[in-house]
Amino acid sequence: MDLTRTEGDRQAQDLLWNSFLAKFPLASLSSLTLSEYTQAGDPDSFTSWIESRLDGMGSIWGGSAFKFGIYSRKDKSDKAGGEGNSYSEGYGWYSKYGVDEEAAFGQIRSLVAGVAAAAARGDLATIEAADLGQAFKWKIAFHYQDRQNPRIVAIFTTAPLLAFLGSSDTSQSMADLQAAVMAQKGTDEEVLDFGARVWKVWSEKAIKVFKLSHGNDGSFAPGEREKLAEQRIAVLHRDTGAGQAKKFREAAEGSVFYLCYGNDVRALARLAGPVRPSAKGEEWIERPYELLLQCQGNTADAGARKKWAPGGNSTFWQVPPDQLMPFEETLLKPCFGIKLEDIPELQPMGPGGTGGQPGKMEQEMQGPLNRILYGPPGTGKTYRAVAEAVAIIEERPVHELKAVDAYPGTKKRFDEYRAGGQVEFVSFHPSYTYQDFVVGIRPSTEGTSVVYSVEPGPLKRLADAAEENWRASRLTAGNALTDMQRFDRAFDRLLKDISNASEQFVEMTLHGGKKTQARAGKQGKGVILSKTEESLRYNVARQRLAALWPQREKFKAPGDMETCTYNQSFFFAVLKHLEALDGKLGVPEERSPEPLRNFVLVIDEINRGNIAKIFGELITLIEDDKRLGAANELSCCLPYVDPEEEPAFGLPPNLYIVGTMNTADRSIALLDTALRRRFVFEELMPDFSVLSSAAVDGVELPRLLDTLNRRIAYLFDRDHTLGHAYFMGIKAFADLEHCLLRKVIPLLQEYFFEDWSKIRLILGDTHKRKEAQIVRVLDVDAAKLFGDGAEIGDGRSMFEVAPKLTPGMVKAIYE
Repeated sequence: MDLTRTEGDRQAQDLLWNSFLAKFPLASLSSLTLSEYTQAGDPDSFTSWIESRLDGMGSIWGGSAFKFGIYSRKDKSDKAGGEGNSYSEGYGWYSKYGVDEEAAFGQIRSLVAGVAAAAARGDLATIEAADLGQAFKWKIAFHYQDRQNPRIVAIFTTAPLLAFLGSSDTSQSMADLQAAVMAQKGTDEEVLDFGARVWKVWSEKAIKVFKLSHGNDGSFAPGEREKLAEQRIAVLHRDTGAGQAKKFREAAEGSVFYLCYGNDVRALARLAGPVRPSAKGEEWIERPYELLLQCQGNTADAGARKKWAPGGNSTFWQVPPDQLMPFEETLLKPCFGIKLEDIPELQPMGPGGTGGQPGKMEQEMQGPLNRILYGPPGTGKTYRAVAEAVAIIEERPVHELKAVDAYPGTKKRFDEYRAGGQVEFVSFHPSYTYQDFVVGIRPSTEGTSVVYSVEPGPLKRLADAAEENWRASRLTAGNALTDMQRFDRAFDRLLKDISNASEQFVEMTLHGGKKTQARAGKQGKGVILSKTEESLRYNVARQRLAALWPQREKFKAPGDMETCTYNQSFFFAVLKHLEALDGKLGVPEERSPEPLRNFVLVIDEINRGNIAKIFGELITLIEDDKRLGAANELSCCLPYVDPEEEPAFGLPPNLYIVGTMNTADRSIALLDTALRRRFVFEELMPDFSVLSSAAVDGVELPRLLDTLNRRIAYLFDRDHTLGHAYFMGIKAFADLEHCLLRKVIPLLQEYFFEDWSKIRLILGDTHKRKEAQIVRVLDVDAAKLFGDGAEIGDGRSMFEVAPKLTPGMVKAIYE
């Protein structure tokens, strides 16, 4: 929006406004055709006028074309629906408006006409209630309002209106904000002049944001930009034109910018120091920066060719105040998942992009540490859990990963993360125990003997790996290794030497000169010494070696180790071997923190196990504020574990737990109360929009599923409805027939305990002619069946399921 309007501007805008109303008068809106409403490449369509040609009188530019409810597609290739969106060859639309393009447009056209009529009579409440995109409907309302008595200012997002009112109450509706703002318009002030005044207040309060491009023009050697990103240094040629080098020098410390490589948006950052000569060469200047967020979304259309956009011809350019809202919609939200007002809240990210304590927005994007996905069978809970796990690890929006076209790649990466130790997947069942899940004693064979050892379960394995990474990420770069870190390094080298040896042992010398063989203990918790593999074995625990390590120089003989009360000669031999390895490895002067990684435990069918028995003391440790490093950090000693060999156990903050729960199997109300309090629950219900809108031999799958579920919910409850997965992948009527006869009807038999009268109600058989019925009532003559003398009561009904179905029989369920 222009912040100042000349008389020429006023005349041009009035003429344009009049031209729009002449092209699309209020009375004509209820009879608009779909091609008049939206047509790809046609600048004279209704949506083109609203978005583009009237852009100077309140912008709704950018974002997805779905904001119009339905839009004409340039790309005519096949595209799968889902996530509430539907597609035909020529159009895309929100599935909620209808099963096909004509039905959807009929509803959208009615809404558009209703908004315009409400604007003409000054009815802001009706505009607010209309089920259209907020900016789109208020833009329509602005142009159809009474221009002699305006009620709407040409600003269609809440932030500028709140800024003008000096309010931070984001709960106010757009209708309330418009009324409050317009109450401050001068009596003789034109509505567009007033809008410019409102916008000026916002532009003065709005944060400054710059674009910085490390471009694709050959100025950077291969790998050079990535190295600069690691060092967090922004570079610019000292003679960059159009005043850009000057702006780069003068930009205040703390100024926010987004970094791009040509059209590829990479990060959001904040300048953290003054300009200085660059190591790149004397023709370059540089500034350090703090990394705020990594790019996570699609940026192909952000800003088109505007100078502040990735594709714009610029290197260091401020986003103009009047373009901040388009910048937010087309770049900030899709790339970083935040709004303008969130930027001041962001905290710098640690080394490696994720190593520091996460700021507020980073935590919000990753979501809760403990979550349960629950819903009826067939609603895609396990499917979604896989996407959730990958989204947590990659710190990406889950909707991108569970889309139909993206899911095969998501599942492949899930399997890779699982193989790499970042994901564990378990299913609870009535026989599952604490010993299976956390830690327990398990038998194994060594040679011809059966031995029993303490083994970790999936939770402890994953927690140990996550904690190791979490602690490594908290190291401070530049410091020498501590003494205990030198011990860990030497012990890990010993285990590696044993693993690499062809005989799987390393020979060591005891104090008296005798030789012994050292083999790796279970889980790397120690080494086992013996003369040969079959001879008597002596366990040398890693934890006790670590306790002896700080005094190693004082120990000249086994008897000097007074704190070691058994197997002194064996501990002495290993300790001296580790001391020699430490000397060979040397003492590095610096250490570097590892990037923090997220780990995910997926628990399928979490409600089918005895939660209290399986989790044990972990039910407390999983809480966010009880995690390691949190304000109320807690740890405990696990059963079966020697506290001298292992420290107390706690859960790190980078371990996420994702559970799934089938509500038809067990009511959510019956879950352990302690578990419910510690998890965030997300309900997954049947989603009709993911089913094909194309009829299968005349049968409309969304209508069929909707009808069945409404009847089930009425006769039973919503927790036992049918998930959309039952009808996914149905291409022919034979598939649908198999689904109904082999999956749906058997499930209904289980739900209603063989009460066939209720199953007939759900299938609509009570009002069909007999040949169209799927479940039929049999005429049975009891006297004929059992004989006249049998004492059989009357009134028993018997039923049969039709062996074959026809499309007409299935369509009759919902017609």
